[in-house]
Amino acid sequence: MTDDMDRVQQHVEDCARDALAAHALRQRQPGRTTCANLDCGADIAPVRTALGAQLCMDCQTAEEAQAAHFKTWGRR
Repeated sequence: MTDDMDRVQQHVEDCARDALAAHALRQRQPGRTTCANLDCGADIAPVRTALGAQLCMDCQTAEEAQAAHFKTWGRR
């Protein structure tokens, strides 16, 4: 006999499985061969292009660092 917590756990597992399946079916935006940053234009490695990269490594790193910096401003 299942109790309420077993049903809740099963529901959570079903939702997670459905979300992963939907994510796997999602179409990726095609990657670029050159950086999307107009000031850069550097080549992007074929491996990163296959994964849908839009920025070169240097620009991606700089963008992530800036996003991490400004993320702290919204905290209370």
